Amino acid sequence: MDSAQLYLLVVMVACFYCSGASWMLQVVCYPTYNLVGEKEFVPFHIDFGKRLIGAAVGPMVLTCLASFGLLFFRPTAAPLWAAIIVALCTATILITTIVLEVPKHNALDRDGKSKALIDGLVRDNWPRVIAWSLASLLLAFMLVLSFA
Repeated sequence: MDSAQLYLLVVMVACFYCSGASWMLQVVCYPTYNLVGEKEFVPFHIDFGKRLIGAAVGPMVLTCLASFGLLFFRPTAAPLWAAIIVALCTATILITTIVLEVPKHNALDRDGKSKALIDGLVRDNWPRVIAWSLASLLLAFMLVLSFA
């Protein structure tokens, strides 16, 4: 295994981890916010967010940045078109996170529980879930090609 294959492998494993975390947010965490009481919601959400930084946010940001590196550093058998799509997926993740999701989380921290905001988190997380999943599959495809 050369260094480009190792880099691709690391990015792929990280991307699958982030994909799983994104699915967990979509299917378990965000819908469960509705079960938390009004008075307990803000402290819960703030603490949840702090815990999420190390478990998901940090790895997700690093994985997005690392995926852009594949545009320049990847095995020769891994096609550029696949690296471009992975980069577009991670750009989608970063943009939707910053533009759509972070403002909702900030509003929940500031203003308290809101069914509309929670429903919005679930709805607006779908592009991230799809992008993480697609990027993971493409990275696996690229890795397979790199060993063929």
